[in-house]
Amino acid sequence: MASTDTGDDLAYVRAGISADLDTVLIFNLLRTQSYLAPFIDADLREQNLTGAQFNALLVLRAAGAEGLLMGEIGERLVVTKSNVTGLVDRLERQSLVARGQHTDRRATLVRLTAAGEQLLDRTAPRMARLHAKLIEGFNASEKHTLTKLLTKLRRTLRQRRKETL
Repeated sequence: MASTDTGDDLAYVRAGISADLDTVLIFNLLRTQSYLAPFIDADLREQNLTGAQFNALLVLRAAGAEGLLMGEIGERLVVTKSNVTGLVDRLERQSLVARGQHTDRRATLVRLTAAGEQLLDRTAPRMARLHAKLIEGFNASEKHTLTKLLTKLRRTLRQRRKETL
C-alpha cells in the first residue's frame, strides 16, 4: 500500500478499497480541490461572482476585443453548451458581457464589456493575493514542478476526452 504523509490513504483502507499509488494521487487531487474551493468561492462571492463566471471573464479578456463564440467559451472552460448559455445569460444580466452577431448567423459572439473589464481589474489582483496566500508553503521550484505536472495531466485528460467523443 502506498503511504502519504497525511494519512489520507487510511480512508481507503477503512472503506475496504486498495490504496494503490494511483488511487491515493487522485484522492489527494480531489481533496485538495475541496480544501481550496471554499477560500476561492468566498472571495468571489464578495464580488458577486462564481468561479465559473470569473473563469469565463478571464477567458473573454484573453480573447481580446473580438470576443469568442459561445462554443469556444465552452471548449476553453470544459463545459457543455447549455452551461455556457446559462453562464453567459447571468453575466449579461450583470452587464459584464455582451452578445453580438457573427458573420455566421447561427453563431453568437460574446465580448467582455467595460463593466466586465473593470470588475476584472478589481478582482484579479485580489484573487492573485489569495492564491499566493493559499500556496505560500511551496517554494518557486515546487510551484513550477506542480504546474508542469498538472498541465501534463490536463493534456492527457483532454486527449482522452477527445478520443471518447
